[in-house]
Amino acid sequence: MNSPERFLAALSGKSPDRTPLAHVAALTTVELQAATGCFMPDVHHQPEQLARLCWANHEILGLDAVSFIINYFGEPAALGCEMDWGASDVLPMYRSHPWRDVDDAVVADDLFQRKAIRSYLETLRIAKRLYGDDVAVLGKVMGPLSMTQVMHGLDRTMLDLIEAPDRIRWFLDASVEVLVRCANAQFDAGADAVAIGEGGAGARMLSAEMYEEVLLGPHQRMVGRIAGATIMHICGDITPRLDALGRIGLKCFNFDSAIRPDVMKRAAAGKFSIMGNVSTGDLLSGAPAQLERQVFDALNAGVDIISPGCAISPKCPAANLLAMRQAIDKWHREGQPRDAARP
Repeated sequence: MNSPERFLAALSGKSPDRTPLAHVAALTTVELQAATGCFMPDVHHQPEQLARLCWANHEILGLDAVSFIINYFGEPAALGCEMDWGASDVLPMYRSHPWRDVDDAVVADDLFQRKAIRSYLETLRIAKRLYGDDVAVLGKVMGPLSMTQVMHGLDRTMLDLIEAPDRIRWFLDASVEVLVRCANAQFDAGADAVAIGEGGAGARMLSAEMYEEVLLGPHQRMVGRIAGATIMHICGDITPRLDALGRIGLKCFNFDSAIRPDVMKRAAAGKFSIMGNVSTGDLLSGAPAQLERQVFDALNAGVDIISPGCAISPKCPAANLLAMRQAIDKWHREGQPRDAARP
C-alpha cells in the first residue's frame, strides 16, 4: 500500500499493511521551515510555498496524511476578522469579532474569491497535483461553535448561550452554512478528507447536557451536508460526551491525549475510526522514549491512525515528531510489543 491507500483504508475502519501516521491540527516547525525555505507567516498567503512546506511533513517526518492548511482561522479571516498572522514560531491568531448581532452574520456570495479561502483552495489543488500520489491530502475547516466564538467573541458567546440562546443558534446556523460550503469546496479542490476543528467545544466549555442541547444538532447538520469523509477534533477530556460522537455521522474522531486510548476505542465501538493521541506537550519537550510508549499504548488499544492529540508548537523538535513514525515501524516490526523501553 502507498500512503494515501493506507490512510484511507484505516479511516474507513479497514486493516492497512501498517498503521498510518497523520495529523489534522496545525503541524509545522521552525526546523521544517528552514529545511524547505518556506516560512510563516508568508506561506499563509503563498499557496505554492505552503504546499511545499506541508509536503515536508511526509517527506521528512514520514506522515501518511497531511493537512495542507496550517491557519485554523481561514473562514473568519475571509469574513472580516482582523488577523495577527504570527511569525515563523507563532501560529496565526484572530484579533477582532465582527459578529455583534444576527444582522452581521451574512454568508458572503463571493466567499471563495476572498483571499484566505481562495489561497487555501489553491494550496489544496497544488498539493493534490504535485503530491497526491504519495500522501493523503487533508483539508480543514473550523467547527461551528469555534467559529461563533471567534466571530462573536469567546466570553460573549458563552454568556449568550445562557442570556441570548436564539442569537447563538443563529450564529451557529450561519457558521454551518459557511463551513459546509468551504468543506465541499476543499473536496472539489482535491482533499481526500476534511478535518473539523471544534476546539471551542472542549472539555471545559460545554457539559454533556449543554452539548446535546446546543451543538449536537449543528454538528449533525454540518456533517450530513459535507460530501466526503470528515475527521472531527475536540480538545480535552470529553469522556462524558463520547456517546454523542456516534450520532454525529463523522468518519473519524481525532482525540486528545487527555482521553485514554482504550476508553476511546470502546466508545467508538466500530461507529467511527479513531485517530490520536500523542501528547503535544511531550512532543514539544519530552523524550523520544516517552513518545514511543504513548504510540505503543495507542496501537495496543487498537487506535486506527496515530497522530498528535492536538496542534503542534512550531518549536517542536523534528526528532520527537520522527519518533512517532519510528515507534509505529518498531511496533509492527517487532510483533506488537506491549511496552517501550524505559529511558
